[in-house]
Amino acid sequence: MLSEASWMPALTDNASAAVLPFGRMRETRGDAPLAEQMDRRVRELMARTDPRTGGPHVLGTSGRWIDVLSQAARVAATNTTVLLLGESGTGKEVVARFLHRASPRANGPFVAINCAALPEQLLEAELFGYERGAFTGAVQSKPGQLEQAGNGTLFLDEIGEMTPTAQAKLLRVLQEREFQRLGGTRVIRSHARIVAATNRDLLREVASGRFREDLYYRLSVFPIRLPALRDRVEDILPLAAGFLAGISADLGQPPAGLARDAREALLNHSWPGNARELRNALERAAILCDGGLITADHLSLDDMETPSAAAQSTAGSLAPAPAGSGGGTCLADMERTAIEQALVNARYNKSLAAKMVGLTRHQLYIRMRRHGIK
Repeated sequence: MLSEASWMPALTDNASAAVLPFGRMRETRGDAPLAEQMDRRVRELMARTDPRTGGPHVLGTSGRWIDVLSQAARVAATNTTVLLLGESGTGKEVVARFLHRASPRANGPFVAINCAALPEQLLEAELFGYERGAFTGAVQSKPGQLEQAGNGTLFLDEIGEMTPTAQAKLLRVLQEREFQRLGGTRVIRSHARIVAATNRDLLREVASGRFREDLYYRLSVFPIRLPALRDRVEDILPLAAGFLAGISADLGQPPAGLARDAREALLNHSWPGNARELRNALERAAILCDGGLITADHLSLDDMETPSAAAQSTAGSLAPAPAGSGGGTCLADMERTAIEQALVNARYNKSLAAKMVGLTRHQLYIRMRRHGIK
């Protein structure tokens, strides 16, 4: 087994090679010893067990997935900012935690914050902290997640949803390694390593003016693109087995097995929701099978509605009522129902729910307050 000292110096010898998948690195550099060291390091990190399930923290052995983990392991020894790109549900937080465990910061905290889950002021307060009296209700000072991350890793999920004000403050953190709490004047040094993630096309967001160009280049020093689950079919059954182990621990019952038709159904499904959709389907099936084998009927994959289909079905629900239809209360009820359904389909991801019903996040929050939706 390699010690930290034996592999860390090798990682920093040639930064340009870091962006190459490791199979290609062998061909390009002919550096088999380094590649073999990294392969062993990745296998060692993957083998570490999750104390809750007794299984590995990271599942999957496909070439594309191993390339992602190899890139993460290589950049882990540096302080470089990493940007994880990929569809929703592809495992960006899994890779961020893997990168943290592979780094010299592994004994420090791993702090995660979802930039889409909080309104603007609350996001800034959560990220940077605040001083007493900074706003109504701030009865005492509180450190933000950036401080709490300390010498560890701060994972900023859905970075594309960050507000312009928060983007400007984060840019200062990345440039100067310092920030101030809300309502404060004291400059605080930041030592946390930043790992960001998004399912958005940030270059398109930059072009439209919704995301700062200077912040984009600060974040994307080392981008890693995660493959969709449909592009790593060989990982579906190992992932399913791992998810079922965790689900059984949550349900307090022995892990359910997969019947042959269930395995075929899993392999043939397109997984628009990626690994998150896979886990949800298995959790539902584990409940329905009542301790027996999970069959294709328990999975009900053909009945699962995708977000794009939900968006089409709910778009009509929010359309104005035809003239003379006596719309009023009926339309309000339809709007409330459509928003509630979109929230359920989006698993309460407000940004995704807003897209489904053709609204901005701000408009969605207004309608939620109007209808008393929590």
